[in-house]
Amino acid sequence: MKTFNFILYLSLFALLFSSCDNALTEKMLFEATVDTATADTIIKDTVFVKKGMPLSFKFSGNAQFISYFSGEPGYEYFYYNTSVIPVSQFDSCFLKFDLTPVGIDSVHIANTLSLAVSDNFPGLFGIASTPAFSKDSANILNMKDYSWTDLTAQCGFPATNGLKKSVKVNAMNMLSKNVCLKFRYKTALNDTVQPKWTIANLKFVRYQKGKTPVEILASGLTFKQFDILNPAIAYAVAGAGVWSKSNPVNIFINSSLSRSSLNEDYLISTPTIINPVSTPSTGALVKNLSVDVKAYSYTYMTKGVYYATFSATSANYMDNGQYKQVNFIIKVID
Repeated sequence: MKTFNFILYLSLFALLFSSCDNALTEKMLFEATVDTATADTIIKDTVFVKKGMPLSFKFSGNAQFISYFSGEPGYEYFYYNTSVIPVSQFDSCFLKFDLTPVGIDSVHIANTLSLAVSDNFPGLFGIASTPAFSKDSANILNMKDYSWTDLTAQCGFPATNGLKKSVKVNAMNMLSKNVCLKFRYKTALNDTVQPKWTIANLKFVRYQKGKTPVEILASGLTFKQFDILNPAIAYAVAGAGVWSKSNPVNIFINSSLSRSSLNEDYLISTPTIINPVSTPSTGALVKNLSVDVKAYSYTYMTKGVYYATFSATSANYMDNGQYKQVNFIIKVID
C-alpha cells in the first residue's frame, strides 16, 4: 500500500511539474483587432473614429501582460523606454547662427575662427572660481582620444570687415549623440588690431515629422570659454581677446590692441543631446497576471492622427520573455 501511495504521489508531482514546465516554455500568441461596430469606417490601414466615441479592440492569444499606447502626447510607443527621440522621426535638423567679423582687412580676419564638433569630448571642467587648466588644456590638445569633425568649410566663414553671414549646417548626423561644439579663435598677426568676431542667434532647429519645429538655443548648450595661452586668466569672462557670453544671443570675442600678444581662445559647449525625450511615454495597463481581459475600449477627445500600439509580453523566463506589438493608425474626426 505504501508503495502504491508513493507511486501515486510521484505521478502527481511529475504531472504538476510538466504542467508548469509547459507554461514556462509555451509560445506566446497575441493579436488585436478593431471591433468594427465601434469604428466610423476603416480605409486600408487607417481606422476612423468620431471624437468622444469609444473605440473597442478585441484580443486573442495567451499574452500575460498587455499595455496600450494611444499615440497621444506622453503615450507614444516611439518614446517608450528611451531617452532620445528616434532619428527616423526627423525630416531634418540644422545648426544655425549669424557670424560677423570686425577687423582691418581680410588678411587679418581670414582663418582666425574655426568650428568643429565632437560626440565624445567631455567638455571643459574648470571655471573661473575653480580652474582646471592642466586637465582642460590636455583634453583640448588630445586628438587621439577625442575626435573632432571640422565644420569651418561648410560654414563658409566671412573674411570681410562687417559682413554678416547667416550659417546653416546640416545637423542630422548629430542627433542622438552628446554633441559638443568648439569655436577656436586663433590669430597669427598682431601688427594691427586683432579681429573681433560675433556669433549671434546660435541654435539647433529640429524638424520632427508632423510636429512644430523645436529650437535648442545657445543658452541651453552652456558654453564655456578657455584661453589656452594664459593659465592665470584661462577662464576670464571679460577683457581683450576674451570670449564674452553674458548674452547667449550675442556671443563675441573682443579684439586685442596692435602689438598685443597673439590669441588662442576656445568657446566650447557642454556635451548635449539635442533630441532628448522630454517626458518618457507610458502605456495604459490593460492586462496583467491577475486580470484576464479579451477586449478594451479607448476614447479620443481631440481630432488628429494617432499611431497607437498594443504591447504584449509574457513572463516566460526560459527565453527571457516574449513580446509583440500590434500597431494601428487612428484618425479621430468630428
